[in-house]
Amino acid sequence: MANNKKSSDFRDKRRYKYGSLSVVFTIVFIALILVINLVLSSLSLSGDLTVDLTQENFTEIGEESMKLLSELGKDLDITIYFMAARDTFDNPDNEFNGINLTGIVRDLAEKYQETFDGSGELGTVRVEYKELDSDPEFEKKYLEESATQLTGNSVIVQGKYHYRVLALPAFFNTSSEDNTYHSFNGEYRFTTAMLQSSISEPMVVTLTYGHGEPISADGMIDPTSQIAGLVSVLSSAGFELKTANLSQDELDSRTEILISYDPITDFTYDEIDKITAYLAKRNSFIAFVDSATPELPNLQSCLNDNWGINYKPFFRVTDSTHSIGKHENINAKYPTIDSESQTGSAAYQIRKTVTDIEGTITTVLPESVELFVKPGITQDGFVVEEVLTTYETAKSESETSVGTEGEMPLMLLSTKYGYGENNVTEYSYVMLVGSTEFANTENMLKESYGNKRVMLAAARIFGANRVAPDIEPKAFADTALSIETGTATTLTWLICTILPLVIIVMGIVMFFIRRHM
Repeated sequence: MANNKKSSDFRDKRRYKYGSLSVVFTIVFIALILVINLVLSSLSLSGDLTVDLTQENFTEIGEESMKLLSELGKDLDITIYFMAARDTFDNPDNEFNGINLTGIVRDLAEKYQETFDGSGELGTVRVEYKELDSDPEFEKKYLEESATQLTGNSVIVQGKYHYRVLALPAFFNTSSEDNTYHSFNGEYRFTTAMLQSSISEPMVVTLTYGHGEPISADGMIDPTSQIAGLVSVLSSAGFELKTANLSQDELDSRTEILISYDPITDFTYDEIDKITAYLAKRNSFIAFVDSATPELPNLQSCLNDNWGINYKPFFRVTDSTHSIGKHENINAKYPTIDSESQTGSAAYQIRKTVTDIEGTITTVLPESVELFVKPGITQDGFVVEEVLTTYETAKSESETSVGTEGEMPLMLLSTKYGYGENNVTEYSYVMLVGSTEFANTENMLKESYGNKRVMLAAARIFGANRVAPDIEPKAFADTALSIETGTATTLTWLICTILPLVIIVMGIVMFFIRRHM
């Protein structure tokens, strides 16, 4: 009997002990839920619930950049020049949403320097800071070679073979609605410029002959001919000049720009096929025509049907208001930019090179012919832009009929793009210039005109394997996780009501189970 009594007392103590623990556990948990409820309630009074996330690192170099730049090996030999002292990039006036815009450009450049330090098989990236006016010879070099005036916003990416001059605003994308910054495109800009500046092969420009161009039958260019100035400008810019009679010659495989200057007889079908095959390899073609250029059906068909640009034979453009001396010496107008998305286009970059230096410079296109864009162009990966136009006071006419009145194109640029190896965007360009005298020796070498700068800007964009890696910009979005009010209410009910009830029920059940153990 005594043993039974002891056993009964032991069970009673166990029931009491575990039952009491269950009650204490339940009470503590409910108290914890009440505290959480008070915290969430106070948060809900201030609006939507937010949870802070780690801000995206704008100075990280992605896998795409690492892969492409690492493949260059020791050919990656880059110096990035900033045209201001290092500490000026920390200016608080350059902050947007708590991010120092100029600071992240500088820090990203230094990240490239840290990553590509020349160790192992990696190439080298260096960062240097130069203040304007401290090295006049340095500034003169880039002004003469690129026709770009350096400013405190200039960023030069100097490679082993070539270079690119960028501007700080080009590292950012802005909203077309309110012109505020919405993303950082720095990795794309730096990586692309480094790739372009590390090309080892010389850039070759080939001029066609055999169609009346001012080139002799043996392919030689007379130093006194009207095309000599164009040849001199391109040669001094680092291009290797070749000539080719497409009816019998094959194009040099290194040709990046093909030029047909003032043809007066048509190209054969075979020659057009060669040009088409050449352009399919992501190369560039420039045709210079004027008001005396006759109808050239094969060439015009190629330009019109494949590239959406054409000219009206013998329709000469004149302007009694915006011309230099004679009415046919047209003073070109630089079209305005309609949207922020256009600021990355080739046509914009050509215009910007000229207008950035001492304001807009006079650019003349004498004896221009009326150009036009094929209507209804809707192809993906294909865009036609006006590089230069007339003013609204211009008109065109032939000997027998009246043409267009008002603003019309003087220089058209058609761009096609596609994706090559490693998903890299590649471009083909065809530019139609409505004046041969635009590029003659007199106008090309006249320092007070912008003709040379326009030509150099176009040649540099067309002739440097302009590639664009598939690198997405990094958005300046709010990095907090916002939860809508309805979702917050649901979570509040779940955490503060349903879960406590479940725990209470479980605690009561456990209490009675323990009592009968």
